[in-house]
Amino acid sequence: MRFPFRGRVVWLTPEQGGRNSGPPRADDEHDYAANAFVPPETAGTGLASFVLRGLIPGALVSPAEGRWLAVENASPYRIQTGTVVVITEGSKPVGYFHVEDVRNG
Repeated sequence: MRFPFRGRVVWLTPEQGGRNSGPPRADDEHDYAANAFVPPETAGTGLASFVLRGLIPGALVSPAEGRWLAVENASPYRIQTGTVVVITEGSKPVGYFHVEDVRNG
């Protein structure tokens, strides 16, 4: 499975409205699947399944690779270098994936 988006994820703390259990414990052997949207869309207008891998387990800031699970990288889900993807659990934002590189091949 190809993960074309590379960057850094910043997780919200529980006090900021993030996950009650803190950052995910996913590691190189386990991906983290959630929902996400690309602003200016919202959880109500642009939510789709998103997967992150390569996380540092439990870290508030971590390098990561990402991919859409079931939609194409086209509007309203278009991700390019510099995009900030809002990671959600349900419709609740829990983190921000800052895209630093997009690999198409």
